[in-house]
Amino acid sequence: MNARARMWRGVDHLRVFGPFEGITAEALRAASAAPVLEAPPDADAVTRLLIGEPLGERPLVLATGGGYVGARIAHTVGDGRVVNTLFPALIRAAVTGTGPRPPVAAPVRLPLICALLHHFGRHPAALLRAGRISRPPRSSGVGAPWTPDIRYRSVRSATALGRVRAWRDRYAPGLSAAAVLFSAAPVALTRAGLPPKWPGAVVLVDARRYLPDGATVDGNFSWGQYVCPADPIDPRSVHAALAAELDSGRPLAMLALRTARLALRSPAAGPVPLPPPVPLPRPPPPLPPPVPVAAARQPARPELTLTHVGRLDGYADLPWAGPPDGYRNISVPTTSGPEALTLSFSELAGALYVNASFDGAVLDSDRVAAAIDALCHDPVGLVSVAGG
Repeated sequence: MNARARMWRGVDHLRVFGPFEGITAEALRAASAAPVLEAPPDADAVTRLLIGEPLGERPLVLATGGGYVGARIAHTVGDGRVVNTLFPALIRAAVTGTGPRPPVAAPVRLPLICALLHHFGRHPAALLRAGRISRPPRSSGVGAPWTPDIRYRSVRSATALGRVRAWRDRYAPGLSAAAVLFSAAPVALTRAGLPPKWPGAVVLVDARRYLPDGATVDGNFSWGQYVCPADPIDPRSVHAALAAELDSGRPLAMLALRTARLALRSPAAGPVPLPPPVPLPRPPPPLPPPVPVAAARQPARPELTLTHVGRLDGYADLPWAGPPDGYRNISVPTTSGPEALTLSFSELAGALYVNASFDGAVLDSDRVAAAIDALCHDPVGLVSVAGG
């Protein structure tokens, strides 16, 4: 396992799509040689079954029921770009009875070095900006024992993307749709009673953008970059902050730095040994007075991770059953901590899908549902109310 893969140990992708014609558990087993679980005939039943099925050391577990197909895939296999190439190829193979043949070109050798030379060789001044490390504030839950109660929300809108693009073309030409959606997210959460904790958000960046045209990479080549706009609810400010981060090459520099550190740490050496325990004083100090219940139960504020997947073209020609308004496109990635809230935006058959994953024991599920519903169905209204 290379260093870029070890970076994502313990993180999984979970995807569910459908319904499809001609999908059976037997066909999936034959196409994938992977374990295939059988679920009740419902997309959410397939999703819940996979959430409750840890991968362990397995790279892939599939589930199906009622024409829906789900996959839980170790992030060490590859990032979202790889998963959204391999998974539709596997579904296609199960339906046709042929081996999966994803359209993947030969990967470039030494991709990080290639990307670094290609980007910073053409933009040497960007090295100064890329060297300024940008990280989110330290989470209060880092290092604490944690058993997540994974919840998700998946919502579809057939009209939201058209309205986002029309608003952008009229009021802010040149802005990306991602900037509008990202700026609407904190507005929706705040109105639902879940104001984000951080002034910015972690944004997942595909570092393939820094490679020469036509170059491809197997496995993982993404980085979660913290982006802190001057005004996180203004689409123009969000667009400017995203553009500045991407142009600087900081996501690529951070990916290279993290990869180098992991490469220098030999996997065979095992974990760094812990220091010897410090004896407790005798007698132990008195316990502090109990915290009043009203003060202890402060509502959690989400730590946002955002990803804009774009159009899921690889799934477009699959044998869908029924009209597009019944298509399901569910994504439940591993959350990074107790207060983490991961939002992903994707387009399938012209519709916007917003997916959220979070710990239901920490963040209120009803509030998250209200925020995601508003974000998916009326992002333009949210940014307009906020002054966009």
